[in-house]
Amino acid sequence: RNFGRGSTHLVTMSVGELFQMLKAGSMDFVGQKKSFDLQFYTIWIAGIIGFVYGFIQQRFLYTFYFIFGATLFSTAVCLPSWPIWNRNPVEWREPKEEDKSDKEPSTQKAAKGAKKR
Repeated sequence: RNFGRGSTHLVTMSVGELFQMLKAGSMDFVGQKKSFDLQFYTIWIAGIIGFVYGFIQQRFLYTFYFIFGATLFSTAVCLPSWPIWNRNPVEWREPKEEDKSDKEPSTQKAAKGAKKR
């Protein structure tokens, strides 16, 4: 199925379909990049804000709170494969048929290689 394809499908998605999609874990390459960027920048920005706030308050624990909160938020948003991370699914090609008459079995190749020596 093409979960997350188009915005109308997101509105009409039932809880069962959402659960099946999260269970399948399908995330496209564009979604992986966006998920990584969101996580990376969220934690960095929270770290900078937390450092400034902790520096003003003279408590390093506040810096930890900001970073830990951003990490929990990023985990909840980025770790499951929500429909927003699968909006550009890859269209795989059909496999080509191999012509078996052109290729030799690997056992015959090994026997021919041993005779040449």
